[in-house]
Amino acid sequence: MSAAGKTKYGIELDGSPVMGKNTKPPVDIYYWTDYQCSFCRQFELGKYGALSKLIRNEVSKGTARIVFLQYPNYGDHSWTAGVMAKCIWRLVKNTNTDTFWKWHHSVFKHQKLDGGEWSSRKSLLGYARTIKGINARAVDQCMRKNRKQFEADITQERKRGKKEGFSNTPGFVLYHTNSDRHVKLAGAQPYTTFQTQIQSFLNQ
Repeated sequence: MSAAGKTKYGIELDGSPVMGKNTKPPVDIYYWTDYQCSFCRQFELGKYGALSKLIRNEVSKGTARIVFLQYPNYGDHSWTAGVMAKCIWRLVKNTNTDTFWKWHHSVFKHQKLDGGEWSSRKSLLGYARTIKGINARAVDQCMRKNRKQFEADITQERKRGKKEGFSNTPGFVLYHTNSDRHVKLAGAQPYTTFQTQIQSFLNQ
């Protein structure tokens, strides 16, 4: 889903990947992440990872949407991955967002803890080339043309994450649009933590 503008919680949606069919769900989940973050990988792909259950039980039913925000913490490769994510999203958001998520999950699947070649610009583009529907050459051109602007956008996302009190990733804010209540969660929390809080919001 492509979204734009600013949410009631003050999060800019322009250029941010958003997962969810409902443009005005009862609950927003703002998720600050870093492609080199091992706990983010655990949240997304781990045996007890919460993301797949959130997608199946809340996102797909329109109860919640997830807004992905960058919080680069591990050097140049984190920034490069964040910029590439924004380029790929820009290129596919109005046609086939599934291709973005395939690339997104592919990066986490390739993650190693050395910050090495797996997360280099060349490798990140390589993952894009394996996904039908992503034009890796267009991604490369987008990065060359828009890197400074996207880095400025990511800087603002990171600052907002810090303002929320997150010094590391992953960090989450669950926001209930009807009551204006919000709850902050840090670290790779289990699905039940998200489920309990979302249900608490809905029961109000």
